[in-house]
Amino acid sequence: MLCLGLVLAGAWQGASAQRITGTRVSALPALNYNSDEGFGYGVIGGVYGHGDGAVDPYYWAVEPLIFFTTNGRRELRVFADLPYLVHRRLRVSGLVLWDQDCCLPYFGLGNATTFDPALASPDGGPSYYTYVRERLTGLADLQWRAVGPLRVLLGYAAHRMDALSRSPVTRFAADSAAGVFPATDAVTVSAGIKLGLVFDTRDQERDPQRGVWIDALVWRGMPALGSDHTFTRLTGTFRGYLPLTRGVNVALRLLGETVTGDIPIAMLPDMGSSLADLTEFGGGRTLRGVFRGRLLDRRRGFANLEARWRGGRFDLLGQRLRPGLVAFFDAGRVWSPGESLTLRDLAWGTGGGGRLTWGDAFVVTFDVAYGREAGVQFYIDVGHLF
Repeated sequence: MLCLGLVLAGAWQGASAQRITGTRVSALPALNYNSDEGFGYGVIGGVYGHGDGAVDPYYWAVEPLIFFTTNGRRELRVFADLPYLVHRRLRVSGLVLWDQDCCLPYFGLGNATTFDPALASPDGGPSYYTYVRERLTGLADLQWRAVGPLRVLLGYAAHRMDALSRSPVTRFAADSAAGVFPATDAVTVSAGIKLGLVFDTRDQERDPQRGVWIDALVWRGMPALGSDHTFTRLTGTFRGYLPLTRGVNVALRLLGETVTGDIPIAMLPDMGSSLADLTEFGGGRTLRGVFRGRLLDRRRGFANLEARWRGGRFDLLGQRLRPGLVAFFDAGRVWSPGESLTLRDLAWGTGGGGRLTWGDAFVVTFDVAYGREAGVQFYIDVGHLF
């Protein structure tokens, strides 16, 4: 989850992180907005160790977050990062997270699920297309720089999840009663290891202009590691950045994933990444202009294509800023087991937005998207989509 507090922290850090020494402590507002979840608000803190200031962005960091949305999501987390261990070849990061969502979307399984706006916003009672999920997560990742831009990833993650119907007349309750997924998924523990290769030639992490960033990951849930379920999640992601003219580049992300085994329904919406798992197929971080969590199944794929323009820098109140614009097209779909991998009946969204880079690499994003089913959707957040 990205928020405005990260931008403020980056701007406070100054135009060049390399000039900071010692330890810095911050506590800043966390704010965002999107059409799916409403307004987000909270506080993000941080303790950053810079040593002699010779590395970017820090030697170590600990970031706690308290975050709420007006549509019923609550999140508490602590993230820790040590990027320069063992002669700067090993990066270790960890996360402890609790989140509760009163209204997590569930439209059913498959690409052809139907949607009735009247059921999504009934006169009384909960939306037909939502359920309650509460999750407690602990994870640790190690990334070893093997050769050049190639890194090897090893991680462990454990999730305890409660998935509950908001009403007996919701889609989630109906599918549970019909055996579409096991009723025992109400409370479940999923634990396992993550293995992967990461190839990264980007010129910078936060606002890349050229290069590629490729992940190939496998996440294996096993009872021997504390899981109630045995399953495998295979994910491949390509992200490419190509400069066209001065200040203009094209960015492309392609993601494909397949899941086998008895993965619990509350974990199925997550998709793998070497940075942080994506959540929900549809919405502001995957398919803009498509309802959050609109599509769900064991095989899925999507593409994001963006044309990005970066303007010239200017100073305002002692801060260095850079404006930008983006035009985008997002599309994807899911496939049920045994279904042919057709590209017909894609969910899609298209639109554009503004960018404001604060300091060197912290980007505030303002997007407006249109999709055939969702209509016009708005997203205000931090960081490029990819």
